[in-house]
Amino acid sequence: MSPAEIAVVTRLRLAAELDQDREGLRSLASAIERLQHRTDDPDREWLRVRALSFELERWYTAMEATLERVLRALDGGVPAGPSWHDDLLRSAAVPIEGLRPAVISPEAVDALREVCRLRHFAHNGYDREPDPARVDELARVALGAQFASDASLVALGAWLRSAE
Repeated sequence: MSPAEIAVVTRLRLAAELDQDREGLRSLASAIERLQHRTDDPDREWLRVRALSFELERWYTAMEATLERVLRALDGGVPAGPSWHDDLLRSAAVPIEGLRPAVISPEAVDALREVCRLRHFAHNGYDREPDPARVDELARVALGAQFASDASLVALGAWLRSAE
């Protein structure tokens, strides 16, 4: 295959992978939606908050993996170092003139940063209980980020399929 043909295959494969990633993200977002309803039973509420925290972490991790895949394919790599999570979001929101559009919108980045903090807490906050109100708020933020990110990823998939 010629370099031009390889580039076409790479773009089309990435577009197909984005479709799969979007489906997975929608499924995870559905789990978040199902867990948003509070309960009066203290034991069930304790479980709901933890399950919701877990689903938020899973959704964010899947979103981050999608962004990493796109930036590796289109930019040739991803940020590294101690602030790589934030740098990944910033890089994904920046269009590179003449080469690629923004992967996600600035609005999605703001929401994703908030959810990333919950992920950090889930990984490092073993000595503290999650705050139910904060977890519920982050669920709303994540669902907004899901909507904004999905629209951005649809546009990116269309761009990948049309770029020549």
